[in-house]
Order: sequence, then C-alpha cells, then structure tokens
Amino acid sequence: MALRVRNGRIFCAALTEAQDGDTYIDDSLSYQMTVVNKVLVTYPMPKHTETGEWFWAGNAPEGMEDGE
Repeated sequence: MALRVRNGRIFCAALTEAQDGDTYIDDSLSYQMTVVNKVLVTYPMPKHTETGEWFWAGNAPEGMEDGE
C-alpha cells in the first residue's frame, strides 16, 4: 500500500508504522491522485522522508511538490 490514512491525515505507508484503524490507499489510486490529477502533494525531498505526510493540494502548506 502506498498511502496510509490516519485520523484524517495522509502518510506515506513506507515511512510510517501501521496503527490500528489505519485505512490504506493502494499504489494505483495513489499514483492517480498524486501524479495524474495532482490532488495530493508533499514536501520536496529530503523533508518528505522526515515527515512522510501528504496534503490535499488546496490545503497544502507552502513549499509542496505536485507529486511528479
């Protein structure tokens, strides 16, 4: 699984530990949302590896990448 949804927040599943109640978004849907439709964005590297968090594009903090 590519993304983990926890308490309304979205995280990279590879960079975060699983917790009870997590919901998962698979690789194909994650690709569609980040690369194709660009509705989810994250910090540029290396900050992405520090936080692992993704944001809805309309609510993203400054300095986000568009998933490309």
